[in-house]
Amino acid sequence: MLDEAALRELAATQHGVASRVQLQQAGLTPRAIRHRIGTGRWVSIGRNVVALGPVPTDIWGRAQAGVLAVPSATVSHRTAGALHGLPGLSPATRAPIDLSTTVLSAVGPADVRLFRRTHRTRFQHLGGMAITTVPQTLFDLAAVLPVEELDRVVDLSLAQRRLPLSVLELSVEELSGRGVRGTPALRHLLASRRSEGGSESELERLFLEGWTAAGGVPGRQQVQMPWHARVDHLWDDEMVIGENDSRSWHTRERDFDSDRQRDAEAASFGYLTVRITWGQVKYDLEATLVRLAKILRVRAGMASHTSTWAWRPTGAPRTQPGPARRVGGASR
Repeated sequence: MLDEAALRELAATQHGVASRVQLQQAGLTPRAIRHRIGTGRWVSIGRNVVALGPVPTDIWGRAQAGVLAVPSATVSHRTAGALHGLPGLSPATRAPIDLSTTVLSAVGPADVRLFRRTHRTRFQHLGGMAITTVPQTLFDLAAVLPVEELDRVVDLSLAQRRLPLSVLELSVEELSGRGVRGTPALRHLLASRRSEGGSESELERLFLEGWTAAGGVPGRQQVQMPWHARVDHLWDDEMVIGENDSRSWHTRERDFDSDRQRDAEAASFGYLTVRITWGQVKYDLEATLVRLAKILRVRAGMASHTSTWAWRPTGAPRTQPGPARRVGGASR
């Protein structure tokens, strides 16, 4: 007997796709499945997978279809990075779905890129699919990404606390003896960052150059606050503090709690603290500046005429503070 509830659950939990085996388990005969496909109600995706409506074009639906087509596989590499939301990955339109499997004879559909392994990967379940863990995903990416992109992804992932540095270092040690591709690249990257980040003065210079070139009015620098702390930048009217965070990954992780206490102390006096990291300035400067500008506008009471921000092209004459304008087709 057809179980409509089971069909609805499949569509809801599997991003609109199901295997023919699952459909038969829900009570549909092969003939009934062919009828729904033939009438256009459903769409066949390869030999074993059916879209219970329009063919999914989003990465979740495409990944789910890939896993159903190759049941032994785990979502990995770029696709896993995208599903985890790892920052810094270059967007790829209609890129193949990356899957890993230990079944050497496995074959995937045309839009699936299969990576064959001799050992089982570390995975977790996310969105109803087996997906490589964040540390495993970084290992996989280290084997396929250009050095600059890998550097950006790891830097931003650690800066945004997507995983602790200690976990990544432990994974490097555990996997280094197994011949895992990507281990040498990650080991080299971690070694180069272990002891030091960029200097405080260099970070401040790059931030201020970008901020003023984009039309931002700098706050006061190195200001002694009433609670006996010195801050890097202070926008007095908006009561916003900017702190340069040039520390290494180890130091940032160790000092996380004390930073939160320092920020809470500032908040008790009504100040909002914005931390400016190397990763933000090095890889995501424009978005960092736009975000700070928005914060300043909000703190100024949403009154655009009091904003300290007016975006302008590099080299353009300085304008009076005013409302943000559209830049590059995106609302700032």
